[in-house]
Amino acid sequence: MAAKRGIASAIDDCYDAAFEFGRWPQALQNLGDCLGVSSCVIRIRDDRHPFSSDQRKRTRLTPDSLGHAEFAEIWLKNIEGAPDPHPERAARLPRPATCFTVEDEITTPEERLLLPYYQEIARPGHREWWGTVAFPVKGRQWVLSMFRDARSGPFDLSEAEHFLRVAPDLARIISLAEKIWEVSLDTALAVLEQFDCAAALLDSRGRLRRCNSQADALFRSGLAVRHGHIHAADRDSDSRFQRMVQAALTGARDATLLAEPEVINRDGSFWLLAEIVPMTSFVRDLFNGGDFLLFFTDLVGERAPPASLLRHAFQLPAAEARLASSLSGGDGIDAASERLAIGRETARTQLKTILAKTGTHRQAELTALLSRLRVSLRH
Repeated sequence: MAAKRGIASAIDDCYDAAFEFGRWPQALQNLGDCLGVSSCVIRIRDDRHPFSSDQRKRTRLTPDSLGHAEFAEIWLKNIEGAPDPHPERAARLPRPATCFTVEDEITTPEERLLLPYYQEIARPGHREWWGTVAFPVKGRQWVLSMFRDARSGPFDLSEAEHFLRVAPDLARIISLAEKIWEVSLDTALAVLEQFDCAAALLDSRGRLRRCNSQADALFRSGLAVRHGHIHAADRDSDSRFQRMVQAALTGARDATLLAEPEVINRDGSFWLLAEIVPMTSFVRDLFNGGDFLLFFTDLVGERAPPASLLRHAFQLPAAEARLASSLSGGDGIDAASERLAIGRETARTQLKTILAKTGTHRQAELTALLSRLRVSLRH
């Protein structure tokens, strides 16, 4: 229980870092200490991104733990003549979107004796062992790369459950951070108004404290505020939404933090994706009050990602990619099967496979993942 509380506290620190970049070194070091690693960094498998695994042309600070600085200097000094085998080899492994990978899956003992990376970087930097937790955000693969010294010993696949427990929170944190990283915090503008989606602050009892103009517009077209609480006009959607909010309230008290996203319907079709995250004391001060941040993603106004992109992003066959694209466009499973002229049971079977390949467990989680990919397409 103490270890779980420690990880929960470290995750809180990472939520704070999403809003103030300078907090990442200490936050990630706290997380690394709780997970039992010497140092860790957050990277993305996209060479065009400033946080890519290849930091040879580093142009800005990256999310690195405090204990990683000395190793990073050795890496930058020697990487040209001692290429790092991890990013390229890990990306080639046939794995689900959310996964745990260890050193022994990347290199052999013989390679670790002979490859220049281990002789000139890993051993001198006391980061002999590597492991990573991969997780998808907006259709792109992010990783928590972790390092241990020789005394701590290698990562082992038997530790997968221990490390993968942080993946859902990290995905939520990065998704939230990306809304902030490209925004200049103008003091003349309310922070809530800077979100590119409808957002609202709730108190510890789930009551609305305040919202941005995009959320206010929703309260006149399918959402409503009654007795201080947000409700959906669609009865089934409202039941799911209230359960999500209640799960967040309960999770905050129990330090479990996460409440799964829910889809809100309008006129019988998917309309909004609702997500809720707890706010730590630092973020509460930043927003000048509030205990939970609730935000809505429009599932109708955004262009659905094309099937060809989904095939490439998640290694889906053509039929599964078409179904995933249809679901992302707002169709339910019945509407999607009718649109694609396939049987309902066939669609359900394909959906189960899509969930497994995307590392999601429910249709709402899949919709959340694909909606983030749609937002990235817009930009």
